[in-house]
Amino acid sequence: MDNYIQMIPLYSGSSGNSIFVQFEGTRILIDVGCTTKAIVTALEQVGQNPCAIDAVLITHDHSDHMKGLDVFVRKFEIPIYATKHTWRGIRSAEKKPHRTELDHVIYSGESFFIGPVEVVPFSTPHDAEGSCGFRFFYKGRSMAVATDLGHFSDDVRDAVVGSEVVLIEANYDHDMLWNGEYPWYLKKRVDGEFGHLCNSDCADAVCFLYRNGTKHFVLAHLSQDNNSPMTAEKEIIRAMKNESAVRGEHYFLSVANRYYPTEPVILYADPQDTEAVCLVSETTQIFCEVLQEPNTETASQTDSEIVAETAVEKSAETYAAVELI
Repeated sequence: MDNYIQMIPLYSGSSGNSIFVQFEGTRILIDVGCTTKAIVTALEQVGQNPCAIDAVLITHDHSDHMKGLDVFVRKFEIPIYATKHTWRGIRSAEKKPHRTELDHVIYSGESFFIGPVEVVPFSTPHDAEGSCGFRFFYKGRSMAVATDLGHFSDDVRDAVVGSEVVLIEANYDHDMLWNGEYPWYLKKRVDGEFGHLCNSDCADAVCFLYRNGTKHFVLAHLSQDNNSPMTAEKEIIRAMKNESAVRGEHYFLSVANRYYPTEPVILYADPQDTEAVCLVSETTQIFCEVLQEPNTETASQTDSEIVAETAVEKSAETYAAVELI
């Protein structure tokens, strides 16, 4: 892909996370939280060869972010970048060794380069020591990944503000969590300062980022039990109405899929060419139409389940039709 950059969440959620980003000829994978077979399948679905990946970045050492790393790195021998504490978790999970020259220790706040792409890791408030997010700079454009956040901390805010594209966690709906079946200790963990980000806090963060220039948002790491795409989107849309911002006109919003790749967000590499290209599938169009005027009395979990089922059926045809506009 020449002349533009893109972000594609491959999988998102407690069942496994992985994000593909591309900056013209430089390809980076963030997290390998699924099996190598699943990662390879997803990459191939979006037209990418795993052998062409230039680097793997790991946000933290929880299994839903690195459980496939051991096999993946031995199979493809791709350099890995992680913080010192995350490396401890990676080492303890290894079943077989890989070439140590592939290993790189990174530090929050200290930028490094993967080819021509500047990467800035930043600390994230999560119950994994050394947890971090990433911001990418390339030819005057930038993207950021900020997930697994107990709260939208000052460190995270300062690190991602001004990014054109932000993937941000919207893990749970507060009422669904506290009225749900999780045991008390797990509810406390999820809702804690070092747990996960709820929809309302995510909405506040999105509004702040929008006021500071971000126009493309991807909601990620949604809980299967305590959230739904429709619930999360409704929360963001409601908050953004207070900013007099209309989805699809003033900003773009999508939700990272749990089990299959999400539509890419694409920016032209040269900011002077065009602001952005955001590819939207028919399924996302359904969400847009339903959610522009959310009706809390009629919207139900069943609605989300129907749309999700439609999304699974249309996944293959969505990627077969993806092309640069």
